[in-house]
Amino acid sequence: MSDTVIRFGGSHIGNQIALQNLKVYLNESKSRNFIVVSAIPGLLSLVQYNLEQVFQKELDEEELLNEIYGFYIGTVDESPSEAYLKLADQLVGLLKGIGLIGDYSRALKDQVLCYAEKLSVEILSSLWNEASILHPEDIDLLVSSDFGNATFLSVDTDKLNKLDEGVFLVPGTFGVDENKKLARTGRTAADYTAAFLTKELGIDTLKLWGLDNDFQRANPAIIENPEIIKRLTYSEASELAYFEHYSFHPRTVEPLEHAHTPILVLSPKTEAGEVETVINTETYVEEQIVKSVACTDDISLLKLDGPGVGLKPGILAKVTNQLNDAGLNIKSVITSQTSINFILSKENGAKALKLVHKLGFSAVTDIKVVSDVALIGIVGHGMQQAYGVSAKIFAAVANNKINVILSGSGASDLVSYLVVQESDKEKSVREIYKAFF
Repeated sequence: MSDTVIRFGGSHIGNQIALQNLKVYLNESKSRNFIVVSAIPGLLSLVQYNLEQVFQKELDEEELLNEIYGFYIGTVDESPSEAYLKLADQLVGLLKGIGLIGDYSRALKDQVLCYAEKLSVEILSSLWNEASILHPEDIDLLVSSDFGNATFLSVDTDKLNKLDEGVFLVPGTFGVDENKKLARTGRTAADYTAAFLTKELGIDTLKLWGLDNDFQRANPAIIENPEIIKRLTYSEASELAYFEHYSFHPRTVEPLEHAHTPILVLSPKTEAGEVETVINTETYVEEQIVKSVACTDDISLLKLDGPGVGLKPGILAKVTNQLNDAGLNIKSVITSQTSINFILSKENGAKALKLVHKLGFSAVTDIKVVSDVALIGIVGHGMQQAYGVSAKIFAAVANNKINVILSGSGASDLVSYLVVQESDKEKSVREIYKAFF
């Protein structure tokens, strides 16, 4: 018996073709098929919005319940199942309780957000009568207590191996910690869940049944019909995952690296599951070196400038510790002898500025945040060995009068970063893309 783990994106739950093709793909399988499911994006957004608004206005329970029911009715075309109604009531009751208390912990936030996936799996189950639901609690899928960014630790493989052949739907992106509390491993981390189960069950391949946003050579909102990238290394895929126009969790590769387990992105448009992208440890350098020109404007730049920055020890450590204690993620750091630049999300820039001001560095003469910027990532193995790649990048932006605020390369063989004005983001992508493709 050869088990299979497949990640099925929540955006495909209402896609009859994608679901029917998956059923046909598994039709001849005489094994256990674990389908790890992410939340329907709109349903997750609805839950998150109501959690964020619970202190701003009184919860309209009836309106929220009707919205939750709407996802089921609109997809299944019938009244919600008893299990779905029960979950919806539990969610609304939990939100109402939070509103009365006036506060919530990170653990409670995770518990609320997990309902988006529980509800989504119930909808998929109603469309797939032959499938059974397998909650993380049922298989002792243990995670660390880093709520919102937990790490998978173990799963009861004995329970999994005792299951009969069939299809099992597993809500992804969360597990249970040692205190039996639900902890999420990220917003869209079903890929990571599926990878961990693949590793623990000793399966030789992880399969992703399509992506919400394919691994294309650029953002299709900027470049018309960019080619899908056929081969990526783990590192290249993880690097691209930090840009929102790709839908892949960067930690997916972690459980698979040691055994060199490949990841196959399969097309949900075909019954055969045609392979669109292969991700593995084999370094494949393309002729033009660059595989993708990625971009995001969800960044801000925290700048610490001063002539003594390079001489005073401990500045970088103190800032990173301060931001870490506040739960603010640092996307990247680019430094010189007189300046330290932290790349953060746009919403975290102002928060970080207040925290760093409290540290009172004598060697820092100016601390500021720049928000109207965008990050361009030029990704592809072989940059350090190939002549002219950097020259080509800078020529593309310089010849088109694009000002580069900050650049970073050399820290990795697979990526070069440019920080430009937000208004120059699309122009930068187009010109760099034309230079290589």
